[in-house]
Amino acid sequence: MLAAGTGKIDVNENGLSLLLGEFDHRVRNLLAMVEAVVRQTESTSVGDYRSKLLGRLSALHRHYQLTSSYRHAPKLAELLEQAVHPYAGNAGQVVTTGPDFDLEPSLALALHLVFHELATNAKKHGALSSPLGRVSIAWKIRDIPDAPRKLTIVWIEQDGPKVRRPQHHGFGTRLIRTALGGYGGVRLDFHRTGLACFILIDPDGRDAR
Repeated sequence: MLAAGTGKIDVNENGLSLLLGEFDHRVRNLLAMVEAVVRQTESTSVGDYRSKLLGRLSALHRHYQLTSSYRHAPKLAELLEQAVHPYAGNAGQVVTTGPDFDLEPSLALALHLVFHELATNAKKHGALSSPLGRVSIAWKIRDIPDAPRKLTIVWIEQDGPKVRRPQHHGFGTRLIRTALGGYGGVRLDFHRTGLACFILIDPDGRDAR
């Protein structure tokens, strides 16, 4: 609580313990993710390795800037603005549609990394590599009484280069498919007209502690 006339936050022992526990949780999650990124980033040259690694670490940094306040739960639209829009060549290349939705911090981190990988891939090889290409991201929430909430997100690329199914799946593809862990799953469809990614999430599935 705010102490009268001091402008300082008065945190009791229980509140301090909760804050320290949350801080410890976030630091451990961050370090574990950094270790995984460093260990599994693959490349054929030092320069390419450096570029990929710095890109992924920058994505982690942007995410932690977004969620640095304990009182701030990032919204999905806000997260997409941070993770995807910087890769668009013009304002109309990325279109997002969906209702307001607050993300629990661990789920937000996983989604931020998934969308960073999708966006960098689209910029190098997919729709965002062409000025005519487009990416649409739409989401909806199924909220039925007495049933688990479900969040569905659909990423569709159009009007970019023709897509070929990759012969080798690197760390980026593995991260997209596994980052959500117990929250849900991801399906990638490599259509010739553009990559499609379907994400189904139980946002209340677990808190990855």
